[in-house]
Amino acid sequence: MTNILGIHLTLLVGPTVPVPAPPELLESIQQVKVTHEDSGVSGFEIIFKVGRSSPLDLIDFSILRNPLLLKPLNRLVVLVTFGLVPEVLMDGFITHQELQPGSSPGTSTLTVIGEDAGVMLDQEEKSAEHPAQDETIIANKIILSYAQYGLIPKVLPPLAIDPPVPVE
Repeated sequence: MTNILGIHLTLLVGPTVPVPAPPELLESIQQVKVTHEDSGVSGFEIIFKVGRSSPLDLIDFSILRNPLLLKPLNRLVVLVTFGLVPEVLMDGFITHQELQPGSSPGTSTLTVIGEDAGVMLDQEEKSAEHPAQDETIIANKIILSYAQYGLIPKVLPPLAIDPPVPVE
């Protein structure tokens, strides 16, 4: 029995709410590398083939005219679908781009590098007080303040803990 549904790669990209990448971006993907770390920064690296294919490309490569990959901190989601079930491999933000000119036509590449949502949490320092609130409520409030980056609070209280006593 063969699997007619196969394995599919989907790339979503955009400033805040990522949308499916245009076909020309998908067609130029050469390599996708995703790393997940349990005690460090998780990230991605996507290599795109860059070339000139139309008269419009005389000024610049078409992939470089597309702001989706070139704007720092654009959100990028890499999904893999096995049969009918999509799985998110990485939901992160673009932090760096590198253009590697090739020695012959059609061998130039654009490497897009990014990190997980933690990079957005590092953008600004926040200080706040949380009087008479337990750790679960505090954690959920903090995570909820980053909802625009795709973080959803799911912190559950430990089973055997005493609620905090309000103090002045």
